[in-house]
Amino acid sequence: MFNAIEREKFMEQTPQRSAQEQKAQVQEYFSRTAANYVTSATHRQGKDLKRLIELGEWEPRFHALDVATGGGHTALAIAPYVAQVMVSDLTPTMLETARAFLLSQGVTNAQFQVADAENLPFADASFERVTCRIAPHHFPNVGKAVQEVARVLKPGGLFLLIDNIAPSDPALDAFCNRVEKWRDKSHGRCYTQEEWQSFFARAGLVSEHSETFRKTHNYDEWTARSQLAASEKAALAAFILQSEAAIQRYFAVNVDDDGHLKDFTTDTLLLKGRKPLA
Repeated sequence: MFNAIEREKFMEQTPQRSAQEQKAQVQEYFSRTAANYVTSATHRQGKDLKRLIELGEWEPRFHALDVATGGGHTALAIAPYVAQVMVSDLTPTMLETARAFLLSQGVTNAQFQVADAENLPFADASFERVTCRIAPHHFPNVGKAVQEVARVLKPGGLFLLIDNIAPSDPALDAFCNRVEKWRDKSHGRCYTQEEWQSFFARAGLVSEHSETFRKTHNYDEWTARSQLAASEKAALAAFILQSEAAIQRYFAVNVDDDGHLKDFTTDTLLLKGRKPLA
């Protein structure tokens, strides 16, 4: 798929950031773009969110935790099914925006807590359900975050994870993550499905169900949500359109009648894991 020069270009690494530097970058990004994530159609709806509800085995007595809530759409979806939902996010501005959104939607059983996914400020075995949707690709240490989820889950509890994933093919993986990083400098990494399965296993969670979804991104909306500068938007579009045919086929790259990038498609994973009873 690549010659040596092209492969080196795709695989080049950005300078390594410390965990704190990355988290600060995430907070800056979401403080600036918080309102865009409340109105985002990609985050507000989708088959993945519907399936999360269908697979959750909810009970009215349950206490749930939504990690890295973003615009609060997952918390809104699960609130009717539980006694209480703890809504958390690393970025105070993002959390306040989610709070305003949830209250405007009539949610009355939510509490709100600024929280680092890798160091959750909750006691062991506090929740029957934990959710996290379209967020872990921003975490510096996803393995640690999954271990924290396992810690705060009650025995028998479920973790319902949804995130953007990279293809297993190394070249497609590199392309996916490079494009994501170009569009949003706070992006960490989209992991593969196999890597996610490993994170769950190492945290002691038993994977009970997984499914993937293809998600189409309108390029103008996708870049507007991240407030990408016009010059960078044009450069990124050119990079995508000049990629190899096999890459464009996999990501279903489409152009409009004028030859401008219209949309492309990526993969999303839903993974359901249970904390053993003993």
